[in-house]
Amino acid sequence: MRGLSGSAEIAPRVLSRELKALTESGLIDRKDFGVVPPKVEYRLTRKGKSFVPVIAAIRDWGHRHLITGGEAMMAAE
Repeated sequence: MRGLSGSAEIAPRVLSRELKALTESGLIDRKDFGVVPPKVEYRLTRKGKSFVPVIAAIRDWGHRHLITGGEAMMAAE
């Protein structure tokens, strides 16, 4: 998982690959302005926006069940 080492950075090559996959899956749209230096914008599609509640539910579950500080322990245990 990204971020376990404490770094929030992502390599440009990995970011490019992930954005391409999200575009191909229809979750985001890519707009290329065709200028130099390159300018590109990404936006959530209707399909992508419909996925936001799923992400929010996962986030909320994590807040309820995972101990802060990065330890993946269930609070109920």
